[in-house]
Amino acid sequence: MDTAPAGVYESRNPRASSLYALVEDYYEELERIYDDRYQQRYGRWRPVIGKVLRKYLECGDLHRGFARLGCDGCRYHAILAYSCKCRLFCPSCQQKRVLLFAEWLDTHILAEVHHAQFVFTIPKLLRPIFKYHPRDLGLLCKSAWQALKQMFQEVAWDPSALPGVVLSVQSYGDRLNLHPHVHAIAGRGVWSSDGSFEAIPALDTRQLMLLFRHHVIKNLLAAGRISQAAVEILDRFHHPGFSAYEGAGVSADDSAARERLASYLVHPPFALARLHYDRDAGVVTYDPRAPSRGHSSPAARQQFSPLDALAALTAFIPEKGQQIVRYYGYYSNKARGQRRRQAAAAAIPGPPRSPDNPQDDDFRRFCRRAWARLIGKVYLIDPLTCPKCGGRLRIISFIDNPSVIEKILRHLKLWDLPERSPPLPPATTLAPDPDFLQWAATARQFDGID
Repeated sequence: MDTAPAGVYESRNPRASSLYALVEDYYEELERIYDDRYQQRYGRWRPVIGKVLRKYLECGDLHRGFARLGCDGCRYHAILAYSCKCRLFCPSCQQKRVLLFAEWLDTHILAEVHHAQFVFTIPKLLRPIFKYHPRDLGLLCKSAWQALKQMFQEVAWDPSALPGVVLSVQSYGDRLNLHPHVHAIAGRGVWSSDGSFEAIPALDTRQLMLLFRHHVIKNLLAAGRISQAAVEILDRFHHPGFSAYEGAGVSADDSAARERLASYLVHPPFALARLHYDRDAGVVTYDPRAPSRGHSSPAARQQFSPLDALAALTAFIPEKGQQIVRYYGYYSNKARGQRRRQAAAAAIPGPPRSPDNPQDDDFRRFCRRAWARLIGKVYLIDPLTCPKCGGRLRIISFIDNPSVIEKILRHLKLWDLPERSPPLPPATTLAPDPDFLQWAATARQFDGID
């Protein structure tokens, strides 16, 4: 195949990645032995894991369907495979979600005021609660919002004014480990009921951490996830184990910085470029991230057996419909809906919107027309540029019928179905996770943690 000229977009080849090879080799074995080997470490096997893995193997596969593109100028034709659209697993699809979310947040949600980033973490002792009860991650978001709201209102002139906060809950750390924490973007101030904004300087992060700790413990007690004995153990810690970090602020006129900050709220749990799978040796390595501020040297490279690596990567796949991002205060769905209705009442009536969720209707249209623009944003190349004449490609049709798919691919000499590699020998049994054993030994001292 001839190489496309410079400046012309070339479709990705997902089969060439280490992640694809890892899933292709081991996803069936993982599903078969998961409950015996990994349930204690990552919780029960969830049907959504198998569904996502199977959809990922079809991502970018022309045999599953494609779109036909054509140029009206030179009659050039091309085909583009469908994507799997899986959350927090497929690197390509998740990156599209990240860019869409960042643009939507900057253009439709965040006000043009100074914003700050906050990160809230919890002690290791409490992390396994969210491994076995992942939907309780919402309690962390609620606790972070309660702490931020109380801090802002204590220093504001109007105690009833509300801050605007967007929160994202993440269950993963930088080393493919369980690390439930909350990222937040908050306006640097509060909004009164009349819409006026009051700017507020930096918050006391020590006090913010103590408030966050108070609300986390209170909410977990109310949900029955910990007992009073657990609280007494936490009280005896020399270091509280909780933290509240405030990052650098973003000025009101820096749209690009707001998008970067919003992207970090929903960043994927792993980076494909750091994942390496050696099929012959049966070893998966994950490179450390570049050293950050306060760390003089990077962490050591991690090594996994293939099954261990795949189990770790799939542990963070969310359930269908599980809410990852939440909006509070001035940015809440209720507040935005009220402002939208007020603006609509004062404007000229337009076409009717979806009766169920007007904002969701807008967001879906925003996503559908954004594919080519996002590709250009990432690769600095317009994917709809014709490689022959430089004209504009347009979508002609979507091909989903299996017989038509086969006919077109055979004509293009692309029909040969790839053969899967032969089954690999079962991986050796590894010792239980030491972090879990340490937590379990402590957890026996108090009731109700399970």
